[in-house]
Amino acid sequence: MSYQYITLKKEERVLTISLNRPPTNPLNGEFGMELFKAFSDAEQMDDVTVVVITSALEKAFIAGADIKEMAAQGPAEAENFSRLLQGANNILSRMKKVVIAAINGHALGGGCELALACDYRLMTSGKALIGLPEAGLGIIPGAGGTQRLPRLIGLSKALDILLRGRTMGPQEALAIGLVDRLIEPENFMAEVMKFANELAAGAGKALGYIKAAVYEGIDLPMEQALAVERKYSAENHRTHDAKEGLTAFIEKRKPNFLNK
Repeated sequence: MSYQYITLKKEERVLTISLNRPPTNPLNGEFGMELFKAFSDAEQMDDVTVVVITSALEKAFIAGADIKEMAAQGPAEAENFSRLLQGANNILSRMKKVVIAAINGHALGGGCELALACDYRLMTSGKALIGLPEAGLGIIPGAGGTQRLPRLIGLSKALDILLRGRTMGPQEALAIGLVDRLIEPENFMAEVMKFANELAAGAGKALGYIKAAVYEGIDLPMEQALAVERKYSAENHRTHDAKEGLTAFIEKRKPNFLNK
């Protein structure tokens, strides 16, 4: 598929998905479909360990939905749009790859929700805002925000953000655990890619199975969750990387992981 708003660039085991729908990457149905397809394509790339999602625009990661399109939607259209964006974000959380949101500008509404579906949120320090302002527009987050935010930062803090439609700067977002790390703007992508490549140098299959075990087990009773862990442990034990890692430890050498 050719993309109008998205560029995919693969360098060794890292895939960068760059978003470019000026002026602020507003989400509409067409853009949502491209996100769904790009994330689906990324999920199928066996030679990719880490996916980085960022923006080609200077001031916005994704600054929310296309409000004019949303205002024209009826209830059924709004539900379908919500289902589309939720489906795209669900791919990020389920894919057996590490997904990094490289937040290099405003991440509001659907942009924040996309970031919440990622495994890491790295944000530029400075004046960019992140949050879920939907309540101020008389609507509710529809791409996973009401569910993922409380799971990430806790019920009380999440409810305050959701009910008051709050946005915040990078320092507050870091303090409450909404983002994981702040990086100076002039070094932002260089530091993001350094981190991504450090992760990609590891045992990709094990990283994927760890992620799957965490997400699949987190809401289950403990005994069921431990069964999930056993299942993925056994699956991972069949991989080249598991055998290589254990053998390298015994032989006192650096492992040569092949992501298979």
